[in-house]
Amino acid sequence: MTHITKLFSSLFIIVLSLTMVTFPIASADAKGNPKYASIVIDADTGAILSQRYADKKLHPASLTKVMTLMLTFDAIKAGKVSLYDRVVISPYAASMVPSKLGLKPGETIRVKDAIYILVTKSANDIAVALAEHLGGTEYSFAKMMTSKARSIGMGSTTFKNASGLHHSRQVSTARDMARMGRYLVNNYQSYYHYFSKKTFRYRGVTYRNHNKLMLTYKGMDGLKTGYTAKSGFNLIASATRDGNRVIGVVFGGRSGKTRNNHMKDILDRGFLKMEKLHLAQLRNMPLPKRNPAAVYAALNNNNASSSNAISPATGLMQTASADAGTAQSLWSVQIGAFKSRVKVDNLLQDAVKVLPNDLNGAYPIIAPLRTASSGWMFRARLAGLTLSQAESACNYFRDCLIVAPRR
Repeated sequence: MTHITKLFSSLFIIVLSLTMVTFPIASADAKGNPKYASIVIDADTGAILSQRYADKKLHPASLTKVMTLMLTFDAIKAGKVSLYDRVVISPYAASMVPSKLGLKPGETIRVKDAIYILVTKSANDIAVALAEHLGGTEYSFAKMMTSKARSIGMGSTTFKNASGLHHSRQVSTARDMARMGRYLVNNYQSYYHYFSKKTFRYRGVTYRNHNKLMLTYKGMDGLKTGYTAKSGFNLIASATRDGNRVIGVVFGGRSGKTRNNHMKDILDRGFLKMEKLHLAQLRNMPLPKRNPAAVYAALNNNNASSSNAISPATGLMQTASADAGTAQSLWSVQIGAFKSRVKVDNLLQDAVKVLPNDLNGAYPIIAPLRTASSGWMFRARLAGLTLSQAESACNYFRDCLIVAPRR
């Protein structure tokens, strides 16, 4: 798939997702099971491909460890720790119930080994040791986890520990877990490979990844399993086929086998829907013979001399009309301004990936401005938002201005 085609595909799915109906998935896991929830999303755009009970608050179990690892990666990127630092096992960490590695108080483990142990064996004692190493105490680290969750749009999630061991107030939703998985895939590309590790050998013992679907499901290369008696069998899964990546979440499986079978089913349906969307895109949206940057440029600002606009849905030039005026009545956010169109292109493509699902109706536009001193400037904006959505969207970008609609 070419760069241009992928750009069209992403924009098309964003627009289409506003009207796309997501059908319930029939499952023995769902019938009479209060612990059950599921969702499948497109990793590139956040478009929802299927969902059921996606906003029900449930216990995440060891899916929690994905956030523990994300904060570990943040610390590594910030230079606060290195992969070869030694993490000391405290008496409290050593007291955790299985699954655990079983190191004694005072023993140490390298950060790199701790990451692999969390991904494969899902060791609770090592999760707590990492939390203490990075946050001082697990309690403080859990606050950091919740703060990180809020910052990436996981508004229904509260973390109370680093391991996922049951806590009555540690809750999340399938939608939030999918957001976390998508954020991980798109923002931790140099670390995602850890979640693909099928086995890890430590001190002469080989530990196998609990995510057995990586051995049997075509294209699956991560993420994380979880289980407690209160949660049932949980799974976040990430898989790619034909250049498309989808992320699935299942809560509350009655067994690992039924959970895995259900995940296969909803991922298959997700890929099928993606295939149909791309076929529709190829039939209905031929590529224009223009600079790719102009595909989603909308010349609809007060300072532009043209009365035409490029539709973000079709990529084709169209004359401004009453419908265009209606679209302009919505708010937008400006996330940057550059003299380089390439920089604006890249910024907007990355910005679309950052926004959570409840903001995925936003579409990218470029608003050009001719200045006396600097010549043409190109302003990167995300449009099609209400005021409250614009305020929320600005939380995801460092430099962000809310732009009022034209009156």
